Amino acid sequence: MNFNETLPFLFAQISTFFKVEIEKELREFNLHSGQIFILFELWKTDGLSQIELSANLKVSPPTINKMVKSLVKNGFVMSSVCSKDGRVMRVYLTMKGAAIHPQVEDKWRKLEEKLVANLTPTEQLVLSQLFGRLVENLLMKETPIS
Repeated sequence: MNFNETLPFLFAQISTFFKVEIEKELREFNLHSGQIFILFELWKTDGLSQIELSANLKVSPPTINKMVKSLVKNGFVMSSVCSKDGRVMRVYLTMKGAAIHPQVEDKWRKLEEKLVANLTPTEQLVLSQLFGRLVENLLMKETPIS
């Protein structure tokens, strides 16, 4: 087996490249790559709870809590106790968080265009569908590898 040609290796290379490039692009906003996923969720639906963010992003609640605290510290979001359920913390965009939406989305889109520049629209669609199936595989209940 040639390790450098395996799908996990190639996927890790692409993932690492994308993360490094998006980090460079987000530096001007003082954002880290993981934090933008929270912002993307809030740009779709503002006022999500930390539990909802955790479920939507498939990230542990402590990790979401840490990212939200950093976003609060940098003025992109605010969090407050839910008026209907005092056990729930809701996260809301601030004006600063809402204002950067077009620029961040544009940077994301340009990096995606760079990633798929030599693929046809059909290839891009097939790749997207295949990635979706890979994610489904990873989200299935873990079975021991024998």
